[in-house]
Amino acid sequence: MSDVQELLLRVRRLGANLIADDKGLRVINGSKLPKEAHAYITKHKVTIAAFLFSDEHADREERAAIIEHDGKAPREWAEQFADILAKRRPAGVSDLDWSWFLTRCGQIIDEAPARAA
Repeated sequence: MSDVQELLLRVRRLGANLIADDKGLRVINGSKLPKEAHAYITKHKVTIAAFLFSDEHADREERAAIIEHDGKAPREWAEQFADILAKRRPAGVSDLDWSWFLTRCGQIIDEAPARAA
């Protein structure tokens, strides 16, 4: 996971968000962030905006949204699963084992709402 992805996850866990659009990089619900977070975001705004505009981020966001909506998974779970799906198979893990792992992760996410009910 990149540093920017980790930053976005931490910002979202605090109830805020970062978006990049034609107006530049914006902080949503910035009052929920500690003061030092604003300084960090300002210092690294070019890198953060570049990541938010990247195809990698757009693909991950779309995948996470589908997992969240269709699977009725919590957003944090959806984002983490989207990250796993984007990763390459680790060295020493067979294609079959990697496929089983991804399938099992998906099943756990699919079954979680039913268990909570």
